[in-house]
Amino acid sequence: MLKRALIVLALLAVTVAVPLLMRPSDSRIGSQVDRELRVITPHNETIRREFGNAFTDWWKAKTGESVYVNWLTPGGTSEIRRVLDSGFTSAQKGGRVGIGIDVFFGGGDYIFSKQASADPPRLAPLDIFETSPDLFSQDVIPARFTGENYYDKDKRWIGVCLSRFGICYNKNTLQRLGIDAPMEWSDLTDHRYVGQIALADPTKSGSVAKAFEMLIQQQMQTSSTPEEGWIKGLQIIQKIGANARYFTDSATKVPHDVAQGDSAAGMCIDFYGRTFNEMLKDDSGDSRIQWVSPQGGTSMSVDPIAVLTGAAEPELSQEFVNFCLSKRGQAIWNKKPGTQEGPEYRALRRLPIRRDMYSAELLKDYTDPDAMPYETTGGFSYDYSLTGRGFSAIRLLISAMCISSHDELKSAWIAIAEAGFPDEAMAVFSDMSHVTAPAVLDELRLQMKTATPLEMAAKANDLSRTFRKNYERAEEIARTYQK
Repeated sequence: MLKRALIVLALLAVTVAVPLLMRPSDSRIGSQVDRELRVITPHNETIRREFGNAFTDWWKAKTGESVYVNWLTPGGTSEIRRVLDSGFTSAQKGGRVGIGIDVFFGGGDYIFSKQASADPPRLAPLDIFETSPDLFSQDVIPARFTGENYYDKDKRWIGVCLSRFGICYNKNTLQRLGIDAPMEWSDLTDHRYVGQIALADPTKSGSVAKAFEMLIQQQMQTSSTPEEGWIKGLQIIQKIGANARYFTDSATKVPHDVAQGDSAAGMCIDFYGRTFNEMLKDDSGDSRIQWVSPQGGTSMSVDPIAVLTGAAEPELSQEFVNFCLSKRGQAIWNKKPGTQEGPEYRALRRLPIRRDMYSAELLKDYTDPDAMPYETTGGFSYDYSLTGRGFSAIRLLISAMCISSHDELKSAWIAIAEAGFPDEAMAVFSDMSHVTAPAVLDELRLQMKTATPLEMAAKANDLSRTFRKNYERAEEIARTYQK
C-alpha cells in the first residue's frame, strides 16, 4: 500500500511540475513585477503573447518599470458581455466603480458600443483623442469607412485593427466533392455541401452574427426592395444552415475543422482563415486551406480597444491603448515574424487600422501585402438603418430557423434535393411569411427589451416550432415526388 501511495504522489508531483517547467523561459514573465495590467479579451493566445511581451518591453524601456499583462479569457464576446454585465451590476449595487479589470481588448464594435452607452457608461474616455489628435484624420484613422464606425462618437473606444468576414475552404476537400471554390455567400447553398459546412452559433459569436447580418444586408441592398432582399437573405442562410455539419459555440473551431478536412468550407472572420492558411503552408508556400472575401458581401469593420470605468491602473491602461495605436503596436498585426518591429513567434495575419501603415516600405515586410483594405473594399457599405437596431433579433431568428430546428431542416433539405427540388416542396421549405421585415425585427427588438427571459424563451420556441412544421411538411411533399 505504501509503495502504491508513493507512486501516486510521484505522479501527482509530475502533473504539477510539468506545467511549471514548460512555461516560456521569458524574463518578462515573473512573480516580481512593479505593476499589473488586467485585460479581458477574446483574442487567441498568439495575439495575447505578442502584444503582452511587446508592451512589457516597451513600458520597461520607457519607464524602467516592469509590468505583467494579466490576460482574462472567459471565452468569446458573448461570455465577455456576461462577465461585464454581472461585474458592473454587482459593483453598482455595492457602491463601487470598477470591477477589477482595466482594459477590454478585441471583439466587434457592437459589444463596445453597448458598454459605452450603458447607464452609467462602462468605458472611460480615451486620452489618445486629446494627446494625439493628428491620428484622427482620413489619412490615418477615418471616423467611418465602408459604413462602419472606426471609433466611438464619445471617444470611449477605438478600433485597433481591421476585420472582414468571409469563407474559408479546404481546396482538397472541394476537389474531392467536385465543387468549385466559393466566391459568394450564396455559393454555400449548393446542396453538394450538405453535412460539409462548418458554422458557429451566432448567439454565441458576435463575429459570426455580423457575417450573417452582412449576408442579409447584401441582399437588401441589391434586391428591388429591402423587404424582398430580407427574405432572400434569410433563405440563403436557411440553405447554408441546411448544409451545416454543426453550429459550434466556438468560432475558432470552424477553420480548424476545415483545415482538418472534417468540413469542406465555413464562414469565419479573415484572420482565423489567414492564420490557418499560414500554419499549414508547405515548402512551396501553398496551403490546403484558403480564405476568400465574398464579392460585394462584407464591409471592413474594426476590432476595438477600451479602458473600463474604474480601472485600477488608469494610467497604464491608457498607455496600453496608446501602444496598440502606435506604429510599433500596429506593426505587430501584419509584419512577418523576425522583421523589425514584427511579431516574435508567429504572423498574426491581421490588418492595422492606421492608413499610414500601408506604405511601400512597410508592405515589404507584411505577410499580406496585397490585402490593401482601404483600396480593395469589394463595393459593399454597411447600412446601420437596415438591420443595425435588430442585430440581436437576427441572432435569435437564425437560432430558431437553423439551430433549434436543425435536424428537421437538414432532413427536409436532403429529401428535397433527392426529389429534384420540386417547386411545391421548396415553397413550403422557404416560407418566410411569418418573419417579414421590418415587422419581425421591430417585434423581437421590443420583446427583447421588455420581456422576461421566460417569455423570450417561449417566443423562440414558437418561432422554432413554426419552422419545424414547415420543414416536416416540405419533406413530406418531397417524398411524394420520389415515389
